[in-house]
Amino acid sequence: MSEDAGRLREAFGSRELDRLIDLMDPDVTWRGVHYPGEDVPVCHNREEVREVMAKAIARGFDGRPLIVAEAGDSVVIDPRATPLRQVDLHQVITFRGGRIVLMQDFPDRASAVAAIET
Repeated sequence: MSEDAGRLREAFGSRELDRLIDLMDPDVTWRGVHYPGEDVPVCHNREEVREVMAKAIARGFDGRPLIVAEAGDSVVIDPRATPLRQVDLHQVITFRGGRIVLMQDFPDRASAVAAIET
């Protein structure tokens, strides 16, 4: 496991939102899943990501994220969120210089893993 993935796992294990946010570049981008007929939800910085995550936590969402694949400077995360979603959401988290610079949602594990294998 890479150093970046190890720090990410520690942040997830702490269950503290700020530990995860602290790993992010100030200009991190988070792209949501694109559904036909809808705009892709996008966060453009760390504060927008914090706001989205804090609102989800306040609404009762929880997760026990698990790193399921790694290649280069990217890792695939299974958020293992509750309540369960209608899609098997997975994320690719990409690091640069020890900071998370991109979070990209995918509708399933296969497409997330395929994105880091290219």
